Amino acid sequence: MLVQQVTEAYALGMRNSVLLPALIAAIAAVPALAEEIYRWADQTGQVHYSDIPRDGAERVELDPAQTFSSPEVARPAPSSTVLAEPVVGYAGLTIVSPSQEETIWNTGGVITIAVDANPGLKPGHSISILYDGNELQKAPQATTAQLSEVYRGEHRIGAEIRDETGTVLQRATPVTFFYRQAAGGS
Repeated sequence: MLVQQVTEAYALGMRNSVLLPALIAAIAAVPALAEEIYRWADQTGQVHYSDIPRDGAERVELDPAQTFSSPEVARPAPSSTVLAEPVVGYAGLTIVSPSQEETIWNTGGVITIAVDANPGLKPGHSISILYDGNELQKAPQATTAQLSEVYRGEHRIGAEIRDETGTVLQRATPVTFFYRQAAGGS
């Protein structure tokens, strides 16, 4: 109805009128008006709904509209995150297993983590595995780690190459995985 009035006003030559800003503001308010719904029953008892009030109609209070935000589109992550000063000799560090957003089923709460340093570790360097933000392992040449007592749900694995002083030289892109266990399991 309001749109029709604006169209008619425009057709009458009100393009340059001071009313145009007021009409634009009124159009902007239309979504708020659309939230009013009225309910009434006709002579046969049939219930009707409308956004236009009428005699005998009662206003219906509506909950806010349900909305949905789609998840961000997954894009391939870079194989590793290079720190500000790349260390000569490390092209990358990648978490090989589990893979990004993998669901792991019924392993009795035991999961193997595997990483790949490219090229292999230099003497004195180690790989630290991070499980849900906590350092799990720091071993000189280990590229695998065994997790036990993994509980159901979403988990995050990270990995870092560190030198003898504990300085992080290379960091892998973290991986999120999901652990599921059939009822009665761990």
